[in-house]
Amino acid sequence: MIQDKMINEIQELKLSGYTLKETCDVLRSRRTKVPTQKTISKYYSMDTTPDDNHVKVKKPMAFDVEPFSSAIAEIVSLNPKCCMSSVYDVLLANYVDTGEFNALPGNEQTLRNYIHHLRDIGKIVERPESRRTYDVMDVPPPGEKAQIDFGQLKCDDGLTVHFICIVLWHSRLLGVYAQDHKFNSEESCRAIHRFSSKCGGRVKTLVIDQDSVFVSEEIYGEVFETTMFKSFLEEQEMGIWVCTKADPESKGCVENAVKYVKSNFFSARRFSCIDDVLRALPAWTDRANSRIHQGTYQVPKEVFERVEKTSLRPLLPSVFEAAPLFLTNAPVNSQPYMLYKSVKYSVPWDMCYAQVCYRVIGDKLHIYDDKRRYVCTHDVCQVKGSFKRLEEHRREKASDWLDTAERMREKWNCVDFQHFINGFKKENPDRHLGKQLAAVERLLNERNPSRHLVAQVMSACCRDLRYKYTQFKAVFELYGEHVGGVADSGMNAVDVDVRGMDLYQKAFDERCAS
Repeated sequence: MIQDKMINEIQELKLSGYTLKETCDVLRSRRTKVPTQKTISKYYSMDTTPDDNHVKVKKPMAFDVEPFSSAIAEIVSLNPKCCMSSVYDVLLANYVDTGEFNALPGNEQTLRNYIHHLRDIGKIVERPESRRTYDVMDVPPPGEKAQIDFGQLKCDDGLTVHFICIVLWHSRLLGVYAQDHKFNSEESCRAIHRFSSKCGGRVKTLVIDQDSVFVSEEIYGEVFETTMFKSFLEEQEMGIWVCTKADPESKGCVENAVKYVKSNFFSARRFSCIDDVLRALPAWTDRANSRIHQGTYQVPKEVFERVEKTSLRPLLPSVFEAAPLFLTNAPVNSQPYMLYKSVKYSVPWDMCYAQVCYRVIGDKLHIYDDKRRYVCTHDVCQVKGSFKRLEEHRREKASDWLDTAERMREKWNCVDFQHFINGFKKENPDRHLGKQLAAVERLLNERNPSRHLVAQVMSACCRDLRYKYTQFKAVFELYGEHVGGVADSGMNAVDVDVRGMDLYQKAFDERCAS
């Protein structure tokens, strides 16, 4: 059955001067399903459009009765994106399950057609959708910006591939690097430097999302980079431009790059290990850069070679090079430092009597351990004979006194014990504190006094501010002699005449008899 809209369109084409054959051709070009030429000729030959063309064949709609009509309109108006099957189920629950009706007047398809009819006549009020509008970002000059984003995809056999996409914004040249675990700051910096080395130069600005590998915190536009990423930016003399959250206008083309990698590379391939991904990815990236980009209708590789390559800044050496580093060996003896051009540079204390490696890039000296793992970085000093030491390489203060204090606490703890320990800690240098407390512990262990005596001695030391071993010993001997003198005088006292109980019993009996 031809729709009224089609009849109106045939009449409009006729009034515009189209012949019958031209009208048929236009309708076929506009639609995939058109009436036969006989039907088109019928309505083309009419002088005007009939008022109601379907009045004789129109069937009454099953759901166009109360209470179904108003209920359907209300349900669909309140839930614009609901499924038709869900509406049908609600009608079953409200009218059939409750016993009000034996069955609904139609099936799901009948309900679907009726809802379309209600929308056409305007009985269902469509709520205006809140859609965001944004403009197309201007393409930056060549060599200005590169965008970076991360993606991940679960493959067969439990393999999850994590990859980073880097896109030169002007030419849309794409670089993709993958691994079997999430990228950290160091691995991300290595991937960026690897892409820069492949392109033969550096861009001025990196456009990044607020990923934790790059940005540790963002407060009202104030960006705090991670330590590793900040050192990379300073080393390569690059700036950053951080995208706003949930803002497609600021993300640009990189979001499409992640989707493109997932759909074009991963969707038709099956990978069981990360090695298969690493073998196939470089060749696919070259092929992708050789195809026409659907956003610019140009070949990224050709645009890069013709325009952008010459605009990139020259490469700088980096500690984040993916290739094996060329390191120089240097010995570390009993003192925690290595020698470079007559200047001593500190290393951690646990690297004494070991072999270290170093590499100089610009005015930075980067030190590695014997397994080529990064240790620290110094500023190169031009003054020969000087010594450069980092704060974290200073010897830690002696802590052996803590063990001594805890042993004493378990055996001689008292009210003034902590006061006594704090006084020793304040009055004795750190390098002698352990020796002083150890001597006090030995004295107490040798004499083995009572806890009451030790408490008296410590209380006297705290009262008179005596926090040296010799002072503690003098106080201890003084109190020890006093206690010993009292004990001796008691031993030399006159013996008391001791009488038995029978004597007292005899006296008691005599008193009672009298």
